[in-house]
Amino acid sequence: MQVFARDVPWYDGFPAGTDVLQILWCPFQHHYDDATMPYNGIAGPFVQVCYRNSHSLSESPSVPPEPLVVGEAGYLPSPCLLRPEPVTEYPHPGALGEEFEERVDEWEMATFGDITDDPEDYEPRFRWELSTAPGWKLGGHEPWNYQGYFGPVQCHSCGSEMRFVAAVASSEWDGGTASWAPAGSLDGPVDSRLRRQSPTGVRLGSDETMRIFTCPASPEHPVVSDLM
Repeated sequence: MQVFARDVPWYDGFPAGTDVLQILWCPFQHHYDDATMPYNGIAGPFVQVCYRNSHSLSESPSVPPEPLVVGEAGYLPSPCLLRPEPVTEYPHPGALGEEFEERVDEWEMATFGDITDDPEDYEPRFRWELSTAPGWKLGGHEPWNYQGYFGPVQCHSCGSEMRFVAAVASSEWDGGTASWAPAGSLDGPVDSRLRRQSPTGVRLGSDETMRIFTCPASPEHPVVSDLM
C-alpha cells in the first residue's frame, strides 16, 4: 500500500520531512523468532513500514512490479486505486475500561434486547457498528476480534506502547459489520456484492485482518504485525 500525505490530510503519522507511506510485505508465510513474533503468535507475510520523501523517489514504473512466485494466492493484492475517505469510529469498549464496557452492555440490552427473548442472542451493536471500522484503513483505532480486548501492543525491543499504523483486511465488511459498507455496495446479485466486499483479493488466515504497528520510540525497532 502506498499513500501520499496530500491524500490523507487527517492522518498525523508522517514523520517530519516525509510525505509518502509505503507498506510492503513478502508474500510468503513467515515464522518469526522470539524477537519479532507477532502479538498473537500467528505467522503471515513479513511486513515493513517505510516513510519517504516524494522528491527522493525515482519515477514510477509504467507497469507495477510483481513477484515471480508467491507463497499464498491471497498474499498478492490486486492493483487498486485508493480513494481515502475519513470515517468516525470509537475505541473497542474494552480499551476504555471495565466500567465503560459494562455501560455499553447495559445500553445495548436496553436498546436492542427486546428484539429477542434470549439475552445471549442480542447483537453487540457498539462493537460491530459504532466501534472500530472494519476493512483496510490507515490510522484510527486498532481492530479487535470477538475474543475481546487484550491490552496495548508493546514493542518487543523497548516495551513502549506501539502506534497502530494500518489494517490490511481480507474483506471490507462482513455479516456483522455491513453497516460500514459504502452506499450501494449491498445492492445487486450476491457475486457482485462479494467482489465489492474484497476488491484487493487479499486473504489472510481464515479471512482475518492484519494489524500493523510501529514503535514511536525508534523507527529502527521491528514492526509488529498480527492477525485478528
